[in-house]
Amino acid sequence: MGMQDTLEQVINYEVFVDGGRCLGTGSVELPELTYLTQDIKGAGIAGNYSAPTLGHLDSLELKLTFRALYESPIALMEQKAVILSLRGAVQQYDSANGTLKPLPVRIDARGRIKGGAMGKFEPSELMDTEITFECDVISVKVNNIEYFMHDKLNFVNRVNGQDYLASVRLALGI
Repeated sequence: MGMQDTLEQVINYEVFVDGGRCLGTGSVELPELTYLTQDIKGAGIAGNYSAPTLGHLDSLELKLTFRALYESPIALMEQKAVILSLRGAVQQYDSANGTLKPLPVRIDARGRIKGGAMGKFEPSELMDTEITFECDVISVKVNNIEYFMHDKLNFVNRVNGQDYLASVRLALGI
């Protein structure tokens, strides 16, 4: 991306569940990335501070909102892990030559249902059925380059190609 490139908006996206296209999604709320912290205080420290724990993230909730309650969201309520793949195109504007081009963005996650809301019944309105997943694996690729990958159960926390838990795995003998 050059100096004149501006990322403007999501052009569109598709959701795939276990490899198959998942129709009817209205929106996706991506997980908040919050590292676990510990308050540090004591002798020699003028106050206290929150220290993030290397490579350890808090809950990774991903929420799918569907336009209506039907078989796809109901199937996602099963008590088993699913592979979610969000594939989108972000609009990129090159102001140097006045052109637009799509930038591929892909988010892959493995998660299990954490909860959901069946939505509402109202004439001429969307039901807004929501399914919330707890993800143990998530990765983000932009233009087919992985920028972020976190796998809680296999002790992997990669950002821009650097695995921050590699030395921890070595210390643990795993």
